[in-house]
Amino acid sequence: MQKRRILGAMLLGVAATAGGHDNEVTPRAERERAQVLQAEGPQDTRGVSAIEALGAVSLAGEIPDDSDRVLRTRELTIAPGGIVAVHQHQQRPGVAYILEGEMVEHRNDRDEPVLRQAGDTAFERSGVTHWWENVGDEPVRALVVDIVPAEGEEQ
Repeated sequence: MQKRRILGAMLLGVAATAGGHDNEVTPRAERERAQVLQAEGPQDTRGVSAIEALGAVSLAGEIPDDSDRVLRTRELTIAPGGIVAVHQHQQRPGVAYILEGEMVEHRNDRDEPVLRQAGDTAFERSGVTHWWENVGDEPVRALVVDIVPAEGEEQ
């Protein structure tokens, strides 16, 4: 529990300003890319009952020549039976930290699905094609931090 509080405080301290792109769990372009690649997995996200934007910080000056990106922090709540559709990350590195519950992650870089439990972290980078499902009886809460185009830019 203490580990989660410290991690949350660190992330909230870094994410100083609210950013855009908070209405979609995965960018449309990444879902479309997964379809072009004929990636196996659900095409639609469902059962995500809440997305709480926790903040974002501009990366201008942080990453050379990348002033059109922000570091975004969100909390997702996924209902029992909920799914985050298959998508492929392209220049959107991120990390998902499971706060409560259990999620099954299906990844192209693993032979078998991965059970992610409270306290587990999943790292996402370009080339990772994956999808998530809540196969349990309880909602799952996940803290998701990623780098996305600044508001108004194409996702």
